[in-house]
Amino acid sequence: MFLDLKRLLSHLPTDVDRHDTFLLLQHVLKIPYEKLFFTKKINITDQEFIELDKYLHLRSVGMPIAKIVEHKAFYNNEFKTTIDTLDPRPETELIVDLFLKYFPYKSAHISILDLGCGTGCIGLSIIDLYPNATLCLADISEEALAVAEDNAKNTNLKQRCSFIKTDWFKNINGQFDAVVCNPPYIENGYQLDKSTLYDPHIALFGGNDGLEAYKEILPCVRKFLRSGGFLFLEIGIGQRIEVCKIAKSTTVIEIAKDLQGIERTIVFCNG
Repeated sequence: MFLDLKRLLSHLPTDVDRHDTFLLLQHVLKIPYEKLFFTKKINITDQEFIELDKYLHLRSVGMPIAKIVEHKAFYNNEFKTTIDTLDPRPETELIVDLFLKYFPYKSAHISILDLGCGTGCIGLSIIDLYPNATLCLADISEEALAVAEDNAKNTNLKQRCSFIKTDWFKNINGQFDAVVCNPPYIENGYQLDKSTLYDPHIALFGGNDGLEAYKEILPCVRKFLRSGGFLFLEIGIGQRIEVCKIAKSTTVIEIAKDLQGIERTIVFCNG
């Protein structure tokens, strides 16, 4: 049925931001977001209206748009995301930017480990830029690995990927030119906003001090890095000093701030 867009919007819940309403409407109708601004009447079926109403209810109780539509943009691609994975976040794109800085030759044959990969958005975004690179995607969650594998297929990169279920380095063999990692770093008991509660807790909370993952990763990372290899590691607010202490013999090359001026990523070098 054809409906006047303004009339349709007037019959929808008012406790959802208009921008979010348009995003969900665009998803349901499978039309470009921009097109909605040049459309006075839209063709929407009864089933699509029911679907839209359901999505708007989920948004009104705090579920993030990405969790509702099950995808989110990160760097140059759209990635599938579910309740089993951490939603890709803009500040994590800094890891990809730093990788480009330290590996300037895009034709290089390099091997990368995405440790605690979740959706795989970090590692897949990188090898999408390096046609000769290979990627090992590792996670403790079988569900997350399944999502990462779907994302590898959807980005046409699966042929250069391998997938390993592991608790950090326990099932990892061999050495890599680079390890990229965004571990859980929030202190247990920290009160999160409603939207973050839809992410898996295992991907968020890093123990009583938020540093448990770093204590697992940093003492043994050199074993899995080739000489001169790099570790790109995301950290939480105010964690730089403690994380660098845990690193001990691994050399800190750079501490990079995100767009909000927060120290967000540390680059370590083996050698």
